[in-house]
Amino acid sequence: AAAKVAEKQHTFVWYNYRRCPAVALAHRLVKEGRLGRIFHVRAAYLQSWATDPSIPLVWRFLGEVAGSGAHGDLNAHVIDMARFITGEAITEVTGAIEETFIKQRPMPDGSGKGDVGVDDAVLFLARLAGGGVASFEATRFSTGDKNRNRIEVHGEKGAVRFDFERMNELKWYDATLDRPGQGWATINVTRADSGDPYAEAYWPAGGHIIGYVDTFMNMTADIMKVLGGEQPTVPLPDFADAYETQKVLHAALLAARERGPVKLSDVG
Repeated sequence: AAAKVAEKQHTFVWYNYRRCPAVALAHRLVKEGRLGRIFHVRAAYLQSWATDPSIPLVWRFLGEVAGSGAHGDLNAHVIDMARFITGEAITEVTGAIEETFIKQRPMPDGSGKGDVGVDDAVLFLARLAGGGVASFEATRFSTGDKNRNRIEVHGEKGAVRFDFERMNELKWYDATLDRPGQGWATINVTRADSGDPYAEAYWPAGGHIIGYVDTFMNMTADIMKVLGGEQPTVPLPDFADAYETQKVLHAALLAARERGPVKLSDVG
């Protein structure tokens, strides 16, 4: 509330996956109307590091410290990506499931075991403001996946797919082409001469890929632009975005625990 009423003040939240050039390009394609009406969003953030029961009860497993497990840590990012790419709000969580697979873990000091106070996985279904539907999944128990942050958006005119483990690529399907020419294309989003987001700040020719740390550099550059009175490459997430994401996170937990749908308008 203080940020909302403060005049000439900017707020920023570090949803850095918006700063992956491929995600920024997906946002641009949707904004240009290239996908048309949005039908489906499928988003998942999959990790596997917590499958080992010998991992001690570190702060990430403590509810009073972390607040949430995979849900708040990982689903927060894919919720923001879905809102960012589609430009649509999530209006209802229609159903959810929450699970903690390993209930106790060794205490860090070797004094026995303690209770895990957070989720290991949360999955939920949702409705979008434009009439589309969405699914979200966050887990630290997806064996074989190290940091697979991925999203698909399907519309009447086309579709996009992004997988962070191949962060320089955007999959694009153009459904407006004649059928013989339709098929998934892979765009290497590193081409300054094609106007790819952020590409002009890096290497002189396409194909010179960037990495995770560069998303933080892109975020910092856009923050500095805004503070200097310029426009960012793509919109920056602010406290209002974080609030909306937090409402979705809370609605999903309510839906899981009460086993019923939760409208976002009922979450304050």
